[in-house]
Amino acid sequence: MTDAFRHHTPIEVRFRDIDAFGHVNNSAFVTYIEQARVRFLIDVLAVDVIQSLPIILAALRVDFRAPILFGQQIEIGTRVDWIGNSSFSMSHEMTARTDGGASTVVAEASTVLVAYDYETEGPIPVPEAWRTAFAAHEGRALERPAA
Repeated sequence: MTDAFRHHTPIEVRFRDIDAFGHVNNSAFVTYIEQARVRFLIDVLAVDVIQSLPIILAALRVDFRAPILFGQQIEIGTRVDWIGNSSFSMSHEMTARTDGGASTVVAEASTVLVAYDYETEGPIPVPEAWRTAFAAHEGRALERPAA
């Protein structure tokens, strides 16, 4: 895990996550990333209930690097990369460690989330409180890069 990630979420590999080939199925990787993303939002935005956050997932990309096997210890580093008007981007780095202690990057992912009004079914500006909390946590400005 690199220092580029200030938030870390441990993940327990469940037996049900293992597929017929003896490794964690790709769909479980996405669930692990979701768990880390939700934990980050709860911790950094200091909310008790994730349902109180008006957010919708707009994009997800996962680059698989290595398989995860049952019994490995998983950790996901999560960060906010940038904040736009109504959206923000997060990166995730998933590592797996064996009992011997060696750690390997098994996946890298990026997500784009949109602040969303479920009543009007449309995007809303990212709240200023979120911008402040994300920037304070990351320790840097989070402007969206120019296209």
